[in-house]
Parts: sequence; structure tokens; C-alpha cells
Amino acid sequence: MKIFIFCVILTSSAIVFYLALLRIRRPRNSVAALLIVFTGVLCGGLISAHLLNKGYSVFPAGFWEFLHVIIFYVPVMLSCIITFVALEDDSPSMTIVRFIEQAGAKGRNRNQIRQIINDEALILPRINAMVKNGWIEARENEYQAMAKGRFYNKLLALAPKLLNISREG
Repeated sequence: MKIFIFCVILTSSAIVFYLALLRIRRPRNSVAALLIVFTGVLCGGLISAHLLNKGYSVFPAGFWEFLHVIIFYVPVMLSCIITFVALEDDSPSMTIVRFIEQAGAKGRNRNQIRQIINDEALILPRINAMVKNGWIEARENEYQAMAKGRFYNKLLALAPKLLNISREG
């Protein structure tokens, strides 16, 4: 139970620290900033637990408990990072739902919905995010995949290959 509570405290601390960082200055690369914050909090927490464990049994102690903390914390950290990154930009589905919700009780007809489903509202923000994160590079009227984008494409292609799922459509 102390490992769970310790990980909850670490995760909460990392989230609060990141939110404080956002109030001070928005990081250029939010994924890198989140990785640094969460990893820093983990390292700081483990060092603190090691130093403060001299008489307190509330902190994890020893190699195996530290390993349990890492095994529990890392997936939680990655889940938080995915969630924060997903919250940065509206998804196409959320854009459509918000548009319909703004109409109130009368709703929206298909033609109105089709007007907001365009490249500027749904595709361009994704392209801009990929350019910002270094996945692709904008060159005049063309886009070129960068090393980082090719790496992530190969990484994301692993799961469908392992599950024998086609990536089309």
C-alpha cells in the first residue's frame, strides 16, 4: 500500500509542478517538458525516500520496493503524458460536438456541420502540431517527414504488425 500511496504522491506532485510550469511559461515541446517533469519528480522522490527512510517505514526502501515504484509509476506517467498532449488540441470529434452544442436545443443541420468539417478546422492543426514537434518540415507548399516523424511512424506501426491488423482506412 505504501508503494501505491507513494506513487500517487509522486504523480500528483508532477501534475502540480507541470501546471505551475504552464502558468509561468508554456513549453515549446510539451511532451519533452512532461517527460522531464515526471522523470525529475520520480528521481527526486526516490532519492528523497532513500534519504528519509532512516526511521520512517512510510517510504519505500530497498531495491525491490524502488523497482515496484518505477514499474507502477512509469505507465501512470506515460498515461498522464498522453492525456495532457491529447488535451492540448481539440480532436475532430470534440470540434463537431462543441459546434452542435453551441446551437443549443435547436441543433445543427448537416450542411452546417459540413461547413466546419474542412482542412483548416480539423487537419491543419494536426499538421501544425507535427511541424512544431519536429515530425515533419514545411518546405514551400510541401511537407517532408523528418527523422523524428519517421521514427514515430515505425514505432506506431509495430502494434498493428504484432496484432496482424491492417493500417488502412
